[in-house]
Formats: sequence, C-alpha cells, structure tokens
Amino acid sequence: MNTDYCFNLAMRKSSRLITQFYEDRLKAVDLKVGQFSILRAVFFKKETTNKALQDILVLDQTTLTRNLKPLFRDGYLQTSVDDNDSRLKNISLTEAGKALYEQALPIWQQAQQEIVEKLGEPQAGQVHELADKFVKVLK
Repeated sequence: MNTDYCFNLAMRKSSRLITQFYEDRLKAVDLKVGQFSILRAVFFKKETTNKALQDILVLDQTTLTRNLKPLFRDGYLQTSVDDNDSRLKNISLTEAGKALYEQALPIWQQAQQEIVEKLGEPQAGQVHELADKFVKVLK
C-alpha cells in the first residue's frame, strides 16, 4: 500500500462531489442533502431526540443544530416533551414535513439510481460496504 495516499483527501473530494450531486437535484424542493437526511431519519424513527439523530447521522451537535434550524423555522419539524424524561425533547415531522419528505423522496431515489448507473451495481455495493466499514471502525 502506498503510504502517500491520503484517505482523508480521497474521501473528502468524493464526499464534496456526491453532496453537490444530491444538492443539485434536491434544489427542486429547496432542501440541502443534510436536511433531507434528517427528514429521512425522523420519518423512519417517527419520533427521536437530538442525541439519537447525532448518533444515527454521525454528526456533531453544531452541524446538527445548523441543519435542524431551518427545518424547525419552516415548520417541517416539531418538538414535544418526552413522556419519560421532561428534560428531553422529542423531534417529529409535522404534516408539512411529511409532505416535503414525500415530495423529495422520488428525487433522492432518482439520484440514487443515477449513481448506481454511473458506478455499476457491484461498485455501488462496494462503496456502501466500505463506507459502513469506515463508520464502524472509526466511530
């Protein structure tokens, strides 16, 4: 293995391009890819907390807060007090948030399909496996 190869640089370059690829498509519904990821996570969890979202999305609190702010401001997310611990606030989608997610989902699915077509099915699977492995060994 060539020790001059930088994993960080390689992953950051590809990450920037992938982010731009998705954001170009999600512009149609005025979403950033990070915001879509939050909507998707909350959609599947039904109700969650900041801490759980940090863990699911592997984000620091500052980045999560920056992405949550416009989703709350625009009425796509709501909070409620946790039944078991009043210090915790649960996050869930509003009806507008569900509608936005359902509007964005086919756009995201098309972007997913475009990437699979560009990479080919076997390589797309390998990228997923490698990304999951990075998260597992570095988290």
